[in-house]
Amino acid sequence: MKKGTGPLRFVLLEDDPNDVELIQLQLAKDGIAVEWRHVVAERDFREALAGAPPDLVLADYTLPGFDGLAALRILLQHSPDIPFIFVSGSLGEERAIEALKSGATDYVLKDRLQRLPAVVMRALMEARERRERREAEAALEEQRVLLSTLIDSLPEIIYAVDTGNRVQVVNKALLDTLSRRRDQVLGRTLAEISSDENVADIEAQAATTMRTGRALTDQERAWISADGSVRWFNFTHVPLRDHGTVSGLVCTVQEVTTRRELEQEILEISNREQRRLGSDLHDGLGQELTGLSLLLKGLEVQLSREAPQYTSQITKITDLLAHAIQSTRSLARGLAPVNLERGGLPEALKHLAARCTDMYSLQCTFGNGGPKLPDLEEGAATHLYRIAQEATTNAARYARAKTIAIDLRSTGRKLQLSIADDGIGLSAGLAQRRPGMGLKIMEYRARMLGGTINFEEPNPGTRIVLSAPLHLLRQSKDKLRRAV
Repeated sequence: MKKGTGPLRFVLLEDDPNDVELIQLQLAKDGIAVEWRHVVAERDFREALAGAPPDLVLADYTLPGFDGLAALRILLQHSPDIPFIFVSGSLGEERAIEALKSGATDYVLKDRLQRLPAVVMRALMEARERRERREAEAALEEQRVLLSTLIDSLPEIIYAVDTGNRVQVVNKALLDTLSRRRDQVLGRTLAEISSDENVADIEAQAATTMRTGRALTDQERAWISADGSVRWFNFTHVPLRDHGTVSGLVCTVQEVTTRRELEQEILEISNREQRRLGSDLHDGLGQELTGLSLLLKGLEVQLSREAPQYTSQITKITDLLAHAIQSTRSLARGLAPVNLERGGLPEALKHLAARCTDMYSLQCTFGNGGPKLPDLEEGAATHLYRIAQEATTNAARYARAKTIAIDLRSTGRKLQLSIADDGIGLSAGLAQRRPGMGLKIMEYRARMLGGTINFEEPNPGTRIVLSAPLHLLRQSKDKLRRAV
C-alpha cells in the first residue's frame, strides 16, 4: 500500500502497554510491516507529526490528560489526508458517530481486533486513491492553466462549442473582437452574442461539421464589429469526440484582413493599369487611327477625281483601318470592361452576352430581374464580370454550348450571379482538355468578394452560381482600410 519497499509508518496513541502489544501483534499476524511510533502525551503526538509524516494514526478514544478527539483535531490541522482510526474499548455508538462526523476514517473496538487489518488496509487504500485523485486533479489544473495561458497569448481566435453551439472555451482574442467579458460569452451561442449576419452561416456550418464529423477548413468570412468596421477571418472547425461521438467543436479563427488588403491592392494595381492602358488605347491610338481614317476619306475623294486607278487600294486601306479601329475599341473595352458611369456591371454583362453571341455563333442572353441592384464598388464589379467572362468562355469553347444564360439579381442581402449553359457539362469538358487555372481563379475571385461559388451539373449543361453579401460589394476599398 505504500510507495517504495520500506515498512509503513504508524503512530499509535495508546496508554495501555498490553493493548499496544495486542494491536501490533494483530497487524503483524496479517503480514503488515509497520514501523511504529508509540506516543501517550500530546507533546509526543505533535512531535511524531512534525517529522516524516506517518501513513496512518491509530488512537485510543480516552487517555489520561489527552483524548483521541483532541488528537484528531490536531491531525486534521496538520495533515488532513492521513487516515485516523480509533481503537477503543469504550467507544459507544453515539461516540463512534461523533468521531466519524469529526473526521475520523473509521473505528475498531478492542474486543474485535481481528477487524483491524481489514480496516487499516481499506483506510490506506482510500487515502492512496484520494492522493492520486488529488495529484491527477492538480496535474489537470496545471495543464488547464497552461493551455488557457497559451491560447490567451495567441493572436488567433480560439473557442470551443458544445453540440448546441454554446461556447464552452474562449480565448482573449475573441473577447477583444466581441468587446465582451468572458462571463458574457461562456454558455451562450455566437448568435446570442453578436448581431453580425454571417454568424448564422457560421453556426450552420458548425452544425454541419458536427453532423458529418468532417473538419471544415479555410472558410473565409467577413466580420462586422460593433463599431461597423469590417475584418476578414479564416475559420476552421474541428470536431471534438467522446468515445467516437462528436461532442462539440474546436474552432480557430485567423484574421486575414491585412492579407486581403494586400491582395486587393495588387488586384487594384492591375485593374488601374488595365484601365490606363484601355484609356490610352481608346483616347490615344484609337483617336489617332480615327484621324487617319478621316484623312484617308479625304484622300479617297481626291484620288477618285485625279487618279481613279488607285481608288480600290485606298478603299482596302480604309477597310483595314476601320477594322483596326474596331479592334482597338474592343481591346480597350476588354481592359476596362465595367464603366460605373455608363451602366456599371449590368451594362457590361449585356455587352459580354452580345459579344459572346457574335464571337461564338450561339445564343447568349443576359437577365437582370428582381429588385434594382445597388451601386457596386468598381473592383467588386470587375471581379463579377471576370467570373462571368471566364464561365461563358469555358461554355463556348470547351462545353460546346448552344445557349448561355447570364443572370444577375439581388436576393435579400446577397447578390447572386449565375451562368447556365446547355453544353456537355463541366466534368466532360475538363476531361477533354488539360485543366487550367480558370476555375481556381473564379474561386479566388469569389473569396475576394466574401462569397461562395458553386459548380453544378444539371442534365444537360453546367450552372455556375456565385453568392456574395451585398454590404461587402458596396464597401469601397478606402472605407475598408479606414474601418480596419
